[in-house]
Amino acid sequence: MTTVRKRLENGFEVLALGLYRFRWLSVATIIALAAVLSSGVAKLELDTSNEAFLHKDDPTLERYSAFKEQFGRDDLIILSVRPDILFSHPTLAKLKALHEDLSENVPHLNDITSMINARSTHGEGDVLVVEDLLRSLPRTPEELSELKTRVLSNPLYINSLVDSSGSITTMIIELDAYSFPDEENALAGFDDKEGGLKSNELLSADQTLLAVNTVKDIVSQHQAADFQIETAGMGMVVEELKGALKYDMSLFLRLAVLSIGICLFLIFRRITGVILPLFIVALALLSTLGLMGHMGVPLTIPSVILPSFLLAVGVGAAVHVLTMFYRYLDRGHLHRDAIRDALGHSGLAIVMTSLTTAVGLSSFAGAELAPVAHLGIFASFGVLLSLLYTIILLPALLAIIPIKSRNAKEDAGEALFERLLDAVADFSTRHARVATVVTLLIVVVSV
Repeated sequence: MTTVRKRLENGFEVLALGLYRFRWLSVATIIALAAVLSSGVAKLELDTSNEAFLHKDDPTLERYSAFKEQFGRDDLIILSVRPDILFSHPTLAKLKALHEDLSENVPHLNDITSMINARSTHGEGDVLVVEDLLRSLPRTPEELSELKTRVLSNPLYINSLVDSSGSITTMIIELDAYSFPDEENALAGFDDKEGGLKSNELLSADQTLLAVNTVKDIVSQHQAADFQIETAGMGMVVEELKGALKYDMSLFLRLAVLSIGICLFLIFRRITGVILPLFIVALALLSTLGLMGHMGVPLTIPSVILPSFLLAVGVGAAVHVLTMFYRYLDRGHLHRDAIRDALGHSGLAIVMTSLTTAVGLSSFAGAELAPVAHLGIFASFGVLLSLLYTIILLPALLAIIPIKSRNAKEDAGEALFERLLDAVADFSTRHARVATVVTLLIVVVSV
């Protein structure tokens, strides 16, 4: 076993010498690979819909798609309008203007329902009369009173178009289930042989976002103190959730970089000790996200933790190599020898650590929930990329960057940190039984 380990360590030393010799070629190759993978970031999408939790070939998703094809979308956009006086001519005129503005300008609009176009069904003798609720805007107090009575006496309108008190009204907006590129191609969706509509692409996330943003813009234009409009519905919730997730992901990614950077500086007290590990994991992160974009796999609610996770997990391998490199360099080793000895010492350990981590994460690949499966696949891929960049790119960068050794006085901070760790190790070995019992008690209490 010792012989096998020694051979592997010697292999890493030979690799380090090769990387030192062909450092520029090594850097160029890895950067080119990372550039190709990272180019997919522009294609990466954020999907917060319920469908994102299911695999594309999931029978449940197929049945849901068939449902939407037959009955339309169920993620409606709902506007709640609270005027000073609902049944008044100025309010009804504003309501009509809002309705017409939405009808004319919202893209991919399938239907909009409000008091303006609501159907009124009633009987006159033996005749069933179906007509528009508002054939024309009422102007006289009598006409307004009659309209209010008709609306509030119809149970189909209560808590649907208006509230029971008659002070709030709603507009229900339904988007197309499928995307038609343009009006000229709309007729191309009909199949003469089958007499039905051909299968089209579902309305994309970008198209839905465009419709939602258009609704928001129109609402802001019609918003007034005496005509207050609130937005709701699954369509709005999904897009608002996307914005919140983007903000949270950006915030926590910056916090992760900041906290990791501070820790690296406290450990190494060198600029290269901060920049190089962060550069390695950032490159691995961009490559992983780019691969997701190339493969058409979106970021979802569970997988938004992937960037912060890869930063936290991937930085460890680079820290191992840099720790030994600085140590050998400060002991007087030549630059080339310090790189060789560092990779020879830490190479096997970081490979085994990264492989076991990647294998453990890949166990999620068979999960029934698509986001969990994708997280397992791409998190393990990101860990392996971080390993590749650490053992290939990091030694090559160390060979290019001129790094000076430090004397004992300059290394006082690192020595203090090492003394602290030595003290912890001494305590745990001298009081092994106490440490074991306390740990077991903590585990038992936690369970």
